[in-house]
Amino acid sequence: MNETATKDSWKTQAIDNPKRIAIDLHFTGRQFLKLSKGLVPQPMEDKWFVYYENEWLYFHRSRTGYGIYKAKLNKETDGYSITEFWTERNHEKYKNNDDDTDVGIFTFLIAGALLGSDVHNIRSKRSVKTGSDEVKDWDSHGNMVSAPRRY
Repeated sequence: MNETATKDSWKTQAIDNPKRIAIDLHFTGRQFLKLSKGLVPQPMEDKWFVYYENEWLYFHRSRTGYGIYKAKLNKETDGYSITEFWTERNHEKYKNNDDDTDVGIFTFLIAGALLGSDVHNIRSKRSVKTGSDEVKDWDSHGNMVSAPRRY
């Protein structure tokens, strides 16, 4: 299903305690169109609900609706970029406090879930951890680990 996600497509709660993390991701106009469609989870195992609104991408856990990440998509002369994102640091809503883990999850969600692409295709200058164990990956990403969306 290629439904475009909106804030009203799923339950959402805003990030309570945001922490800013610098990142350098670049996208073509075509990739931007895919990003702006977001993701409405089909089975709960998808784990994530993502929508685009007023230049911002919002990432929520599908089961709870908790906001975990948000990022502004900046218009550039040659496409779009994300130069920073915010992550939840309210430990009652999101147990992680490791910035590198967040960079890995965030870039995986964008590349694998929204673009149906390899994470290296979005040219992050900051390293992305690889080789995580499969159970931990499934816990964070759900079905996206084995079956990224394809367009």
